[in-house]
Amino acid sequence: MEPFFFGPPHRRLFGILTRPAQATSSSGAVICPPLGQEAIRSHRSLRLLSENLAQAGLSSLRFDYYGTGDSAGDLDSARPSKWMGDIRLAAQELRERVGLTRLVMVGLRLGGFLAALAEARAIGRLILWDPVTDPRGYLEAARTQGREDETQGLDWLGFYYPAHFLYELASLSLEGVRRVPREVKIVVSRESPELPLFREALELRKARVEEHHLDAPPAWFEEEALGAGAVPVGVLHRIREWAR
Repeated sequence: MEPFFFGPPHRRLFGILTRPAQATSSSGAVICPPLGQEAIRSHRSLRLLSENLAQAGLSSLRFDYYGTGDSAGDLDSARPSKWMGDIRLAAQELRERVGLTRLVMVGLRLGGFLAALAEARAIGRLILWDPVTDPRGYLEAARTQGREDETQGLDWLGFYYPAHFLYELASLSLEGVRRVPREVKIVVSRESPELPLFREALELRKARVEEHHLDAPPAWFEEEALGAGAVPVGVLHRIREWAR
């Protein structure tokens, strides 16, 4: 694993590049993480995913959005509407650093929704893992787990999200997106009532969408015994197959 910073001086992003011992593919994967506590819980699964991809001969890049994790900034200065630009920066960095011609993008939870909005270049396939399909519904669920001050923001599972951040997150939509990758794979471990409408929106943008339901513990959901997300081995193997 190679940790490093990338991006312009005013927007430094932290990334971790995982290379295979011997590259057998001209493709690579950009891994778009979830938000907040879900990112912490799924950290091990995403690290193991990058190792699985390396075993299949693919390089991968995990990264933190601006204002999160080890990237510059904080949530007061973060703008969800700008995170799609971070995804495009990550894709460009992986292409140039490893010399790839085609990329696969993997997004977990909110990372999946953002990946669908990003319109990044040279993405041959989009793999969405338990994606958030409706940001407004996602925030409504978050409010049931946190404490909110309507003028200040939301304290959600140890992270504080200012009011302007919540407003921007709720306003994210596929409506203004003109193109998505032609091939979209969706794997879900929990039922999502909004998924059919989300899939329809992708198909309206000429995407061929394939949906799979796997009975697996959610990587982003807390296990009582561990205080972290479980590792859904079957999902990791499926994503590796799709990314090759």
